[in-house]
Amino acid sequence: MKNAALIALPLLIFSFVHLTEASAEEMTVRDYDSEQWPKYVFPVEGPAGKVKTITETAFTSDPRSDDGGRVFKYRLILRYDTEGLLQSEEYYDEKGDPGNRIDYTYENGRLVLKTQSHPEIINPDREIFTTSSRNKIMEVEKIFSTGNYGWRFRNSYDQDGKIILTSKYDRYWNWKLVYSRMFQYDKSGKLSSTEGFGMQNELLWRDEYKYNDEGLVSESVKYNPDGELVVRIVNQYDQYGNYSRREFFDMKGVSYAVYSYGWNFDSRGNWTAKVIGREVRGSNESYIIPDSMIIRDIEYYG
Repeated sequence: MKNAALIALPLLIFSFVHLTEASAEEMTVRDYDSEQWPKYVFPVEGPAGKVKTITETAFTSDPRSDDGGRVFKYRLILRYDTEGLLQSEEYYDEKGDPGNRIDYTYENGRLVLKTQSHPEIINPDREIFTTSSRNKIMEVEKIFSTGNYGWRFRNSYDQDGKIILTSKYDRYWNWKLVYSRMFQYDKSGKLSSTEGFGMQNELLWRDEYKYNDEGLVSESVKYNPDGELVVRIVNQYDQYGNYSRREFFDMKGVSYAVYSYGWNFDSRGNWTAKVIGREVRGSNESYIIPDSMIIRDIEYYG
């Protein structure tokens, strides 16, 4: 999925005139992804090589900006140890002020504790991890800074190590089951669908996934409890397996957003720039305007 050369977008340049205040795709994806289950259920591929730090800077734009139309959005600093384990995440807001900081603690290479602190909060939030002998996350307990509220996620896996169920128990509800998500796989072992359920075991939504010949998700669809379409996302990839285009369709099947992607990679295969272009359709033709950009400065050990 990596290439050391720049993968350019048609008609897309690294200038940020005519940009919106925030990325519409970012807001769309945030709304589409459920925040009610742990993202760390699926492991995220780490950077290639012995990375020491990654400093990620994101921009949107305002034509009134004096910095070439670019508007600073956030900065994120990731720090890794010599074994490649993520040690901390440091966030800085649009004013450059420090925000959330996340620190990770490991035992024998396994994540056991995650703490989230903020300059304005005395006590950090904590997440305590319990893993199996196969290094699968079996339970996560979150204790908030106030100490009087929290939740637990418990995960179940099949004999092949694929997650089949994650369940959330909430302290506010006297540790009752408040949410669960089930995972189904096709014959090749790829995730084919997921379903979310509420406190009364009522179906909340259903997602379905299709794949291309390279095993990448070509289409994802979300349905409401009545089986009606909520959103459909169609993905296209470049020859290296990176997103090249994403198109969003509403409940009536009408396309309402199209985004194209440009990438730049360093010699070790880690991406150093990502540009998202938004497709605008005129009366006679379509064209792409820049929507947002993320730049990464990567420092290596040795």
